[in-house]
Amino acid sequence: MRKRTMRDPGHPARVAGRRPILRAMVGAACLVFALAGPAAALPIEASAGSGPDRATVVLEFQDGAGYVFEVAFDDAVATSGIDILQVLESEIATFQVTVVDFGFGFFVDGIAYAGHSDGGFGGGDLYWHYWTKETATDAWLDSPIGAADRLVQDGAWDGWRYGAGAPVPEPGTGVLLAVGLVGLARSRR
Repeated sequence: MRKRTMRDPGHPARVAGRRPILRAMVGAACLVFALAGPAAALPIEASAGSGPDRATVVLEFQDGAGYVFEVAFDDAVATSGIDILQVLESEIATFQVTVVDFGFGFFVDGIAYAGHSDGGFGGGDLYWHYWTKETATDAWLDSPIGAADRLVQDGAWDGWRYGAGAPVPEPGTGVLLAVGLVGLARSRR
């Protein structure tokens, strides 16, 4: 019987030494996948509107509740980010949006849905931040223009987050991140 040495690829110490690295790599892959947030995996809470074109609206309330809506429209007709929210309000009974006209522009002052409600300017970051991206694979950008001035195109995404001004995460990102972290934690045992 041949005695195994540390140089032998099948030696238990070498195999055991590779497992944590493999687990860490799988965990890191899960983390990257979570941060990328594949658009096809997003659950749509509700759909509203009519027309051949589609836009996606992502909401995140201060308490962390997040929702995704799909809005149908016709981009041959000028449709703004405010128009998209108003379509949701007109067709979904529990969706409410408060828009204030300050004379120099419109401001989304409140959004309520499914028992969650945030509104008013509470100082600092306590207001509805508006984020946009033109396709599902683009990165979220803090919108340089207001929702009333932004013309929404087919495939566009509008994100609204009350509170901290970081980009709106895709729902499911947190779940995938948690799975990756659990995998990393288990690999260290």
